[in-house]
Amino acid sequence: PHVNSTTEKHPNSKRRTHTEREKMGSGTGARSSSVVDDDNDKYKKIEKTQKKLRSYLFRFLLILLGSVFLSRSLHGQQKTSTTIKKLRIVETKPYGELVKKRGIAKPAPLMETHEVEEEEEEEAAEQNNQPSKSFTPNEAELEQIVKDLDAQVRIIKATGVIMETDAKSLQVTKKLQDATRDLLIARYGPYENKPYRIQVRLQFQESIPDFEEKGPNGEFTIEMAPPSLVPHSVFTFMEIARNYKGGGFHRVAGHVLQVMVKGGFKHLAFQEYSKEFPHKKGTVGYAGRPSGPAWYVSIENNTRNHGPGSQQKHNPYEADAAFGTVIEGFEDVILDRVKKIPGQGFVNDSKKWVLITDLVIMVEGSGPDATSDGYVEWVPKGTRKSF
Repeated sequence: PHVNSTTEKHPNSKRRTHTEREKMGSGTGARSSSVVDDDNDKYKKIEKTQKKLRSYLFRFLLILLGSVFLSRSLHGQQKTSTTIKKLRIVETKPYGELVKKRGIAKPAPLMETHEVEEEEEEEAAEQNNQPSKSFTPNEAELEQIVKDLDAQVRIIKATGVIMETDAKSLQVTKKLQDATRDLLIARYGPYENKPYRIQVRLQFQESIPDFEEKGPNGEFTIEMAPPSLVPHSVFTFMEIARNYKGGGFHRVAGHVLQVMVKGGFKHLAFQEYSKEFPHKKGTVGYAGRPSGPAWYVSIENNTRNHGPGSQQKHNPYEADAAFGTVIEGFEDVILDRVKKIPGQGFVNDSKKWVLITDLVIMVEGSGPDATSDGYVEWVPKGTRKSF
């Protein structure tokens, strides 16, 4: 019985095990298929998300590139607009709000001259039997007018036009010169009878060969050129003297002794030159192109070296601006002492320079402090003593 029961039970047992395995196998396959489907769904979702991200990134890059191009385009338009505005400044007079406040009519185009305006005003006054009105600006107003005209001239100069023969350039520079003459008189007083003068006070250093014999002090005097010829050049040097910050002789050449000027002064707005005031021996002129604020004393006749057409080939009329003459101290100070600075050319060692400690403006005047030839030291208005 034991054997039979075992024999009977064994095949059935095997069949049940096989059936169960089939069932289990079919169950496992279903579950595996379900897992695969789930994985596929996940991959599809991931791939879809990645596509969206790539799409968003691509759009972002397009927007970024578009904004960069737009910004550059706007910047270019703004620069063009700014340049056009600057050039348009030249087309009108510079009085602006200043003129409006004084009740004067709107400025005429630049091509019309002061003379034409004055004639029209006088004709209108004669017709109405009324005296003509005149605009007399004060010093501050004149200074603003000169600044505005100076800016206009610099814009024209930057174009590279030959200003000495260009009609519009000549008109604008003439306006600047006329306004500058008025400002010179308003600030420094009249110059017709007694030209402005500048006393140049020096400090010689121990490097100068005659230091032990003659000491550290020295002085020479410059008489300014007539403002009727070169007002812009004269005014520029007067302003350097009025706001002097320091400097000194730092270059020794065979034809000039050159001065370096501290203080950040602007160079000339244009190369102002008059054939009636050439670069003769003993004159002073501005160095460089554009000229200034560095200046030099001519120790020989530099009419050709620094006159029209010199130092460049583009403009046969362009020259250095000469603005004065050394009337005292040329022989005994300039030639006998300053010229003996140790070295040649530009002297890099500042201990060898001849320092300029002060530039003193001298103008026509009287009183106990006046010189024998009728000059007094200039002081700003409101600070001069009354006698």
